[in-house]
Amino acid sequence: MTRWRRLLFLVAVLTMAPVSAVAQPAGGAVSAEDQRKAQEHFHKARELYGAGNYREAIHELEVARGLDPKAKDLVMNLAIVNEKAGKYDEALAWFKTYLEMDGITAAERSKAEANMKRIEGAKREHAARTPSPPASGTPAPPPSATASGAEPARTDPPKGRVDGATIAAGAIAGVGLAAGATFGILALTQRPNGFVTGRDGTFADLQSKTDGAHTMAIVADVALGVGVVATIATLYLYFGRTKEPAKSGFVGGFRF
Repeated sequence: MTRWRRLLFLVAVLTMAPVSAVAQPAGGAVSAEDQRKAQEHFHKARELYGAGNYREAIHELEVARGLDPKAKDLVMNLAIVNEKAGKYDEALAWFKTYLEMDGITAAERSKAEANMKRIEGAKREHAARTPSPPASGTPAPPPSATASGAEPARTDPPKGRVDGATIAAGAIAGVGLAAGATFGILALTQRPNGFVTGRDGTFADLQSKTDGAHTMAIVADVALGVGVVATIATLYLYFGRTKEPAKSGFVGGFRF
């Protein structure tokens, strides 16, 4: 009788063991160190996105999500960057993942669903613009960069931004050059060339005219220098920047 009791107890233990194993959590909470590393990858991805390097930005976001898989904004940004890279299927997949996450509000769900509809429309439009395959007997054209899986060609944004900084630098340049030219002319006209003491005035008059012309020449040099520097700054502010400020499109910092 004791032997049967031992057998029944052993069977009960073996039966309960898998249940206990399944009941254990698959993983713990995200550590503070992983969250810090995820934040670093997120900031790097945002910089790469601003520079138009979508492929590397996607990689950094994927690494960040591996460190902090519960961060909603990481998933949202993965959808946004994939769309910018022309990867519509991947963008839709990330939006679907976003909708399945915990803590999604009604407003966030509505926004994500609206983005999905927009991407689906862009995907259909892109497919309509894609040329149909050639007829039989016609050699097929070489695969494009998009078809081979590479990123689609990006066009550089137009240059020539006119904003407060450009206008201010241009105004300083104009004033500096105008003042330099004006004082330069005055310095030349007031130089006492051919001045004869006694006939044209006293020695003090000669000294005063000489000092005045010298002072105006210095003012002209300084004003022209300021005008030249401001002109260079104006050219850089206009031609060295895009016509419109870069829009990141990124959702703000993710949960910590």
